Amino acid sequence: MKQIKDPIYEYVDIDDDFTKVIDMPEYQRLRNVIQTSYQALYPSALHNRFTHSIGVFHLGRKLFASFCKNVKSDFPLFYHGDWKRLEKTFLLACLLHDVGHSPFSHTGEKFYKDNFREEIQKRLPANIELYRDMEHGTGKPHEAMSAIVGLKLIRQLGISEIDEELFVRAIIGVRYEEKNDSDDKLIENITIGMLNGSLIDVDKLDYLIRDGYVTGFNTMSLDVERLFAGYTIADYIDPSASKHKVPAYKRGALSVIENVTFANDLERHWIQNHPSILYDAKLVDLAIASYDSFMKKKYKDALTEKTVFTQKALSLEGYIGQGVPLSLLSDEDIITYLKNGEDQSAEAVWLRKQYFDRSERLKPLWKSESEFSHLEREILGTAIRRSFKAALKAISGYAFFINESEMEKAVEQKKLMEEAALSEDEDLKNAAQTSLQAQEAVIRIFHIFNQFRLDMDLDFKFAFLFVEHHYESNYSKLQNSDIYIEFSKNRVIPFRDVLTVAAVQASEGEKNGYYYIFSSRKNIERMQEKGLDFGREILMYISRNWITL
Repeated sequence: MKQIKDPIYEYVDIDDDFTKVIDMPEYQRLRNVIQTSYQALYPSALHNRFTHSIGVFHLGRKLFASFCKNVKSDFPLFYHGDWKRLEKTFLLACLLHDVGHSPFSHTGEKFYKDNFREEIQKRLPANIELYRDMEHGTGKPHEAMSAIVGLKLIRQLGISEIDEELFVRAIIGVRYEEKNDSDDKLIENITIGMLNGSLIDVDKLDYLIRDGYVTGFNTMSLDVERLFAGYTIADYIDPSASKHKVPAYKRGALSVIENVTFANDLERHWIQNHPSILYDAKLVDLAIASYDSFMKKKYKDALTEKTVFTQKALSLEGYIGQGVPLSLLSDEDIITYLKNGEDQSAEAVWLRKQYFDRSERLKPLWKSESEFSHLEREILGTAIRRSFKAALKAISGYAFFINESEMEKAVEQKKLMEEAALSEDEDLKNAAQTSLQAQEAVIRIFHIFNQFRLDMDLDFKFAFLFVEHHYESNYSKLQNSDIYIEFSKNRVIPFRDVLTVAAVQASEGEKNGYYYIFSSRKNIERMQEKGLDFGREILMYISRNWITL
């Protein structure tokens, strides 16, 4: 038995099998993978995936114990499986659910390869049902990688008495098909949802509690003890008068469920989508891409896969034996790459300065989606709003800065497209002609910003970030959730029927996303000296010039 002191939960007890996992290099790697990208806004948000995973393990043990106790009390003959085996499998999944995270957590996971279904099947070849159920996905990339790395560690350590298939399902969130309505599968599906559910699970609960603790953005206390104490199964009579068992919370948990939903909404809306955090994450995204490209070019004989973000790179052995300084890949590899300046390409030099010199970073012209939406509706007509937003969205995948260098690249790209449009190769010709119109819209954007800065006597230093999805409250998910409340043995009601808060539905325009525009501190100060609202002025300029250019 080992104890870990946690600032939130006090002492966390760790049994021997779980201690063996924590001591592994692949698990210790998580000390060097930051939990969130919030440091740009909250300097104290220094927590990592290691402490988060310990927290999820702790909450998972408490939730499972309460659920097991309640089910045994309410329906003593319901589950025919081995509760001890189920608990051990679940707790290992809680402990290892993030072991496959990429550097900088979610920012880097898009660089993972995407054949996870086949990779998991190689490790569990006899589980045909799992392969079928993974047809619609294997969760997020880091979840699939965590299942693969976690399974390897469990086997390497010789940990027995667990269900390997359920371990994988719990991490990637793939439940057994609903048509399999056996009592045991219901309990196992509920167990999967305890770690990887749609709205409430121990993973989300720990990051809400821990993020609030380290940032100080602690809007309310989440009474997990009350929530866990009320988790059980209950008999539900649906509208067709058919009775079946469902996961349910006792009525005492009702207020906690709404509090969790509200806390999640606040974090997503006011922290995760804050422009400073999005800007920082974009720099990291560009740095990771630059590191990936640099390493593949420098060590092309050893790094033959399409990305360096592989399972092998996450291991202690890594590529050291092939002469490549790549193992236990984590945040510090990306930071060291930027800091030491070995890559002297123009892009890498620029990224290095942007990442380490905060005075060089551009500042947002509006601070929230709410402010943007008000300005956009007030200033831009419907046609311009739709057209300009579509153009920004089209270039958001490869452009970030709007400056002289990027404008030159865009013009050069247009010339190449025009040459390709004259090609005798019909496929190439058609593709180029299709792309030309979009490229012309891109260049129009650069021209507008260039002319605006000339008219206002500003430097040509702008950037933009397109946010794909409009913020939508989780209350809308609650209205369509499969959460049930047990008011009494004979009164089990879907949570949506007792929900006291209704979510405001987004307009069609809002659903199409929104964007932030950034400029240099010097430009912002110049506009302030003129008594002008920079954000308003630039949108008004776009409104006047977007169609005529």
